[in-house]
Amino acid sequence: MFVNKILIVDIKRNALDDGPGIRTLVFFKGCPLSCVWCQNPEARSPFKEISFNVNLCSECKACLEVCNQKAINFSYKFRVDRSKCNLCGNCVEICPNSALKFVGQEYSIRELLKILLQDRVFYKNSGGGVTLSGGEPLYHIDYVGELVKELKREEIHICIETCGYYNRDKFYELVLPFTDLIYFDLKIYKPKLHAQHCKVSNERILANFEDLIKNKSIEILPRIPIIPGITDSNENLSKLANYLKMLEIKRIKLLPYNPLWLSKSAMIGIKPLYDYSDWLDNNNKERIKSFFSNFEFDDF
Repeated sequence: MFVNKILIVDIKRNALDDGPGIRTLVFFKGCPLSCVWCQNPEARSPFKEISFNVNLCSECKACLEVCNQKAINFSYKFRVDRSKCNLCGNCVEICPNSALKFVGQEYSIRELLKILLQDRVFYKNSGGGVTLSGGEPLYHIDYVGELVKELKREEIHICIETCGYYNRDKFYELVLPFTDLIYFDLKIYKPKLHAQHCKVSNERILANFEDLIKNKSIEILPRIPIIPGITDSNENLSKLANYLKMLEIKRIKLLPYNPLWLSKSAMIGIKPLYDYSDWLDNNNKERIKSFFSNFEFDDF
């Protein structure tokens, strides 16, 4: 069922790393996966949330005074008891330093289009466009289908970043005809391990990927997130490399681990199930790259 408005976590203009040229990057809220290392945990739930930034809090306690649900508790590091909070927003409105904020703002397609088309001259001059990310944009496939159709009428280049867990029939009907480029994430090859770390099996993901490759109607860039202790094992990297070689893939993208996401989880009151806090060292990088020596990819 089509929903006129959905939640967007962020809109990043003048982006340079998520597709060719100068782009506007849209982060949709909601994802069918629940990866323990999720780099955007605030975009995982499809529902509005309140975030709390302890570094901005002056402890004025104005929020405590306006909370009718008694959900504000200063003994909590997060401040908000989510079991009591009804998301009325009183605390958000009164916070003088914006330490408390809503995560996710509703946009209609018309409202979102107005923002995305503001930079069309930069898209045209740089070979750029709009990239839909998340979360998972195809979690909202009806909305995205209408959005990309309108963007294509304006001759905007469209890239979609996806985890691959989508309804294939709807995707082929509503989205693919208006899309120019797909960044398709492949995380873990074994279905059981994928389910263990991402909460769903990867059988649908791999089936969608293989069908899309056979379709040959669009440029596809497989991306492999490098997650220490999970996706970076020799076995997983070897299996993914062999799988991509079997499908005659030539070019890939390796996504190095970024531990900065850990602070995002704390802001929405979630204790992460995975807490590796270091950057990849050079020895590990060279080991990882060795598995993909037969592919084209940007160094990292």
